[in-house]
Amino acid sequence: MASVTWDKTLLAAKIASLHGLEADAFKTTLAQLIAAGGVKLTMDTFRKQADPYGQAWKPLKRERSRDKRARLRREAKGLKSRGQKILIKSGRMRASTTAIQSGNSGGVAIPTGYAASHQNGAHIAPHTRLASYENVTYRVGNRFASMKQAMKARRLGQEVHAGRYNRTFASGITIPQRMMLPSADRGLPPPWRQMATRESLGLIKRVLNPGVQT
Repeated sequence: MASVTWDKTLLAAKIASLHGLEADAFKTTLAQLIAAGGVKLTMDTFRKQADPYGQAWKPLKRERSRDKRARLRREAKGLKSRGQKILIKSGRMRASTTAIQSGNSGGVAIPTGYAASHQNGAHIAPHTRLASYENVTYRVGNRFASMKQAMKARRLGQEVHAGRYNRTFASGITIPQRMMLPSADRGLPPPWRQMATRESLGLIKRVLNPGVQT
């Protein structure tokens, strides 16, 4: 026969640990851990260029100038193209990703104003706006010049004119859905469920066995 006995001190400590799982401090800590894990998984969507469910983001309709230049440089060196870089042109939206925690609840937010349009997809009504910096036109004297030529002329003290023009979007702009966070309708994808389970079990082990590394 095999048996094990518990002395009163050890048994009391284990009971106290179990009660600790019901404490608000435990729930608050768990919410913080899961929120932090969610931030990391959200960063992965930008790195992988795919939504939390593994579906690749819809590619851009037109290759951006800087992406094209980077691709041509890599191809000239015999390197494989890294592909388009979607939703990270300035990095502002990705960098704004933050963990939110209130009491026993935790989550992830991307507070940038236009994040919701990409997360859910949107259509912007017809409008006119100033063209981006990539469409700036340069003139040195009376002739048009490239940006490189214009910068060289400016260093030489020549008169350089730079002008932007308005772009009119008569049909509006349709922004395809490129999810960065899980959808409430679809529930948590496997990586998010696994992360929540891992953080929960790890914290439970630390509460039940103080001082033991998990």
